[in-house]
Amino acid sequence: MKKFFRVCTSIKELTALCYTAAMCFYMFFLWVFKQEDASLSMLFSLLLVCMAAGTMQVAAFSDLLFKKLAYGWRLMVFVVPFGAVLTATAVICGWFPTDQTAAWVMFGVFFVLIFVAITGGIELYYRLSGRKWNDRLDWYRKNR
Repeated sequence: MKKFFRVCTSIKELTALCYTAAMCFYMFFLWVFKQEDASLSMLFSLLLVCMAAGTMQVAAFSDLLFKKLAYGWRLMVFVVPFGAVLTATAVICGWFPTDQTAAWVMFGVFFVLIFVAITGGIELYYRLSGRKWNDRLDWYRKNR
C-alpha cells in the first residue's frame, strides 16, 4: 500500500509541475496573440495531457515497471507513447487545423524541439548537481 501511495504522490507532483508549465506557456501565447479568453476545453485537455505525462514519467523513469533499463531506452519508453497521446489529444480537441500539412510539420518540429530542450536541461542539471555533490564529498574526505 505504501508503494501505491508513493506512486500516486509522484504522479500528482509531476502532473502539477507539468500543468503549471503548460499554463505558463498557454497564458504567454494568449498574451502574444491578444486573446482575452482561455478556452475551457483547452484547459481540460492540457490537464489530461499533463496527467498522462506524469503517469508515463513515473512508468518510464522509475523502477516500477523496468528494473534495469538504460536511460536512452527509458526516454523512448516515455516519448513514443506520450507523442501518441499528445497527437490524439491535439486532433480530438482541435488544437490546430489537422487538414494542413504545415500544421502537422510544425506540431512535430515543436514536439521534438521541446523534448530535446527539456531532456538537455534535465541532463545538464543532473550533471551540474552531481558535480557539486562530488566536490562537497571530496572536501569532506580531505578535511576529515
